[in-house]
Amino acid sequence: MKFYQLFSMICCLIFGSCALNIEDEAKEEKGNDDSVNQLAWLGETDKFTITSKEGVRLDDPQEAAGTAYLAFPSSTVRNTRWEFGAKLTFNPSANNYARFYLTSSTATLSNTLNGYYLQIGGVKDNVALYRQNENKSVLLASGRELMKGNNSPKLYIKVECDDNGYWTFWTRLESENEYTKEKQIRDTSFQSSEYCGIYCVYTKSRCNGFTFHHIQLSGDVETTTDPNGSEEVPDNPDTSDEPDTPEDPDIPSYPENVRNLLVFNEVMYDNATDGAEYIELYNPSDQMVSIPPFKLLRYVADESGATQTTTTAMLEPSDGSQVINVPSHGYVCFTKSVSTLIKKHKVSGETMIETTKFPRINNEGGYLAIVTNEEQPRLIDKCGYSDQIHADKKRKQGVSLEKKSPELASAFSKNWTSSKNATGGTPGIKNAQE
Repeated sequence: MKFYQLFSMICCLIFGSCALNIEDEAKEEKGNDDSVNQLAWLGETDKFTITSKEGVRLDDPQEAAGTAYLAFPSSTVRNTRWEFGAKLTFNPSANNYARFYLTSSTATLSNTLNGYYLQIGGVKDNVALYRQNENKSVLLASGRELMKGNNSPKLYIKVECDDNGYWTFWTRLESENEYTKEKQIRDTSFQSSEYCGIYCVYTKSRCNGFTFHHIQLSGDVETTTDPNGSEEVPDNPDTSDEPDTPEDPDIPSYPENVRNLLVFNEVMYDNATDGAEYIELYNPSDQMVSIPPFKLLRYVADESGATQTTTTAMLEPSDGSQVINVPSHGYVCFTKSVSTLIKKHKVSGETMIETTKFPRINNEGGYLAIVTNEEQPRLIDKCGYSDQIHADKKRKQGVSLEKKSPELASAFSKNWTSSKNATGGTPGIKNAQE
């Protein structure tokens, strides 16, 4: 099978299906496909190896934990079928999983976007369909846990979207003879696209463990569902993986011109006796962020879900600087004592900002928010922290909570865990989640 160039995909849409049956797949797997090297992939091409023999394989030359993506142009959504194969050299987990973006509004799959994707692995050993609205992912439908106990899963996935906006997906392990229909759901939130692509989240030991192959798009999907009521009732959307957090007190929610400037990435709320509390923020964008000092809020929720702000403090450099600069995909750490963190965590301190007004973060847990310093503050980001989020659900003095993937939503508690760094944290530098 072929990795089609944009011209080939257009031809498929005009002249009919490019899909092959399982026998064709088996035959094609034995041969090479030179066209894979001709496709003009966009994105982090230095992190992948593309060959006619293997397909597209993650091959991070830095051999480090992180994320990587590739994209190619695709404007089709309705009446479309996507097919691809995926090979993993490990059992996926919350720290190691992949996404195939069926549609995306941008080629930069590590940034905010609007689109749909299939996630392979994660918290569960399954394949699931998601819709992504800007920086928030909503789970639409979950498939069977076909990778549970499988240390090197090899599978095929097929997805269709018909003219009425019904999404259906099927999966097949390499050991299976037929596809299994997983779920069907109607979602018409986004009806246009610019790109398809691959996005991988991985630890250092998995930096070359993902391969995608036999990618096809075809435009011959027949509409079999009736928008006024079909014989086959689609599944309802599954519960989102992202838990609700209490409404923020008197803060408008995520305005366009503030959203995702910076996001929480690490919180030290119960420091060691020779350490100091801190929060670390991450810039998920591809541009430098330069913003004036802003506020940190700590608040708690009562039994009714109402919130009460207990701490408000300016995150303002002690040297009087009125602009905070954070480079693309870079970090900034706020604390009351930079020298203490440098000594304790053996870091340079270049990305740290000392503020004498840094508040004490309650050890009993709660929520944190960063907001603009305005008469009507605007929310930049928020997160929750508690002992229950630690790896063994117990408080660990001197051990921070870190994100597993900095680009994922801060409100998603399953994206946080105990720091694995020997010093108990990684203030101002990349998280230690090996």
